[in-house]
Amino acid sequence: MTFDVDRSVIMHEAASLFLSSKTASELCRGFVMHPILGEHVIGSEILLLTQNATIKTLAFFGRPFSSQGELVSLWDHQLIPEAFRANTVTKGSFKPENGEEVFVYCYPFSTLTQTLGVIVLLKSEEYEVELLKEDQITLALVGALWLESVGAGNIEDRHGTGSGNPADLSERQLSILQQMSEGMTNAQIASVQMLSQSTIRQETMRIFTSLSVSGRSEAAKRALHLGLVSKSQTTL
Repeated sequence: MTFDVDRSVIMHEAASLFLSSKTASELCRGFVMHPILGEHVIGSEILLLTQNATIKTLAFFGRPFSSQGELVSLWDHQLIPEAFRANTVTKGSFKPENGEEVFVYCYPFSTLTQTLGVIVLLKSEEYEVELLKEDQITLALVGALWLESVGAGNIEDRHGTGSGNPADLSERQLSILQQMSEGMTNAQIASVQMLSQSTIRQETMRIFTSLSVSGRSEAAKRALHLGLVSKSQTTL
């Protein structure tokens, strides 16, 4: 079901949301909490394409659609891969066991030649704002430019080297990650944590695996997008 809402209002509010969101977590939260764009929205999730043509969650707020930490192939016959492949809005619904029907809307963040990401909105009701095709293209381009501006480009697929799931990070690893993002060296972190540098190095490698990154700078950026570290002291 579509609803006729002033398109200029939708375009303005969406652009404002992108401009005010500094991380993927903030953007996901913004879509859920927005008084207009968040109508009936119960969850939002941003997904990116890895170098191995798999799809992985960058950030989410509320109820996520995908299984956290699990890689989905670009070639799977599902709503999200279809949005990536066809560079178009896809939609559907599912009904959890003993639950109310949930409606799924997948919007690509794309340039004219490639899809960089997809944002998925879950809604408690079948509710979609009517937008012109050119408006959809404009918002997709804005989304792609936003992803690039915050350094959230394609992520590497390190599946097989570890869990690849940020949720698996321990309290100690989160603490080390925060200190790492503040620019502290392994020696400094070891001193604060009262651990050996060897232990810090091992924990750092586990952090890289869980975040699917290859270095400290990438880890800090991805942790910031996921809301795992405080941005007030983060050094990128």
